[in-house]
Amino acid sequence: MKRYRMRNRVTGEWWEGEAGSAQEACEKAGWLIGDCWVRELTPVVSDPSSESGHRGGGWKNITPREVTNGNCG
Repeated sequence: MKRYRMRNRVTGEWWEGEAGSAQEACEKAGWLIGDCWVRELTPVVSDPSSESGHRGGGWKNITPREVTNGNCG
């Protein structure tokens, strides 16, 4: 399961939770995917070449194209 944070563009409400995809997350919130601004929590990964020894981690924006092409889940 992935963790999503979404905002409904129509109502301004927020939803955060786990789902298999952004589409499923919107369904869990009871919203249409087109009404949602979606972000996915990405993990921190090891990267010995970086100064900190890791990279990534944090909230990644999911674009409408990624959602409609099914590339987000």
